[in-house]
Amino acid sequence: MNYNILLIILLPYLGIAQGIVCFIPRTVLVEKPVNYVNKPVAFTKAQGKHLSWDQAIAICPEFAYSWSENSVAYLKRGDYHKWRSLIDSAVKYDPISWLGYRGACSYEFIHDYDGALTDFIQLESIKKGHLGYNANGDYPIRTLMGLCYRDKGDLSEALKQITQSIDENFKNGAVGTYDYLHRAVTYMKLNQWNLALEDLTLQINNYPQFPDTYYYLSLVYNHNKEWSKAIEMLQKAKSLYPKNHRADPYVIMPDQVFESEIDEKITEVQAKMVR
Repeated sequence: MNYNILLIILLPYLGIAQGIVCFIPRTVLVEKPVNYVNKPVAFTKAQGKHLSWDQAIAICPEFAYSWSENSVAYLKRGDYHKWRSLIDSAVKYDPISWLGYRGACSYEFIHDYDGALTDFIQLESIKKGHLGYNANGDYPIRTLMGLCYRDKGDLSEALKQITQSIDENFKNGAVGTYDYLHRAVTYMKLNQWNLALEDLTLQINNYPQFPDTYYYLSLVYNHNKEWSKAIEMLQKAKSLYPKNHRADPYVIMPDQVFESEIDEKITEVQAKMVR
């Protein structure tokens, strides 16, 4: 039987690229899988979009990107069992590209710290250099690895991983968006308040409009019994919150602060000031 050879080159996605060779019988009239990947389909027409990914998978089952994209809607709607069955196929065919993504989603959406760590450690064993980022690009995988350890109660390993992530990304000129904040909170959990203050200052230097940082800075001043500074930071957090707070529609991110927490802390500190 004669075959057409379709070489699919995926443009960088999450900083990676994938090449796959598919052997398709000449007698079968098909579109190239990459045409389905690039086919514009409105997000609201989820069924039509899934047909495109299904067709791409039918043509080339080893095309991991199609498996991943097919899984996204199930992840966002909370059907984690179906999402997992699809993303597992992406990892099967291209573990270097998708282990970090699966681990990041497991951490962010399901809070499966053990499962996420398993993926991150496996990725580290097969990939040289930087481990990559989560889907949004604001969390280095190594930072998420550190947060997994922290949520499991291993603060020492958490600090080690987050610090390594900061050092790696600092050399590349782009520390993770929230890395200094998360290390600061880790220092606070270790009762190392001066080091937390240093990292929160670095976080403000990088992202001065982020309200969560000022909230945590107020906790440092509150611990030091510097009530006036604590209130000043809380009021700053309150003023920045409406236009600058984190608002992911699907997940609550680590160390995320809500406006109600700011209000409660203002009341608490004000009560200490009048004693």
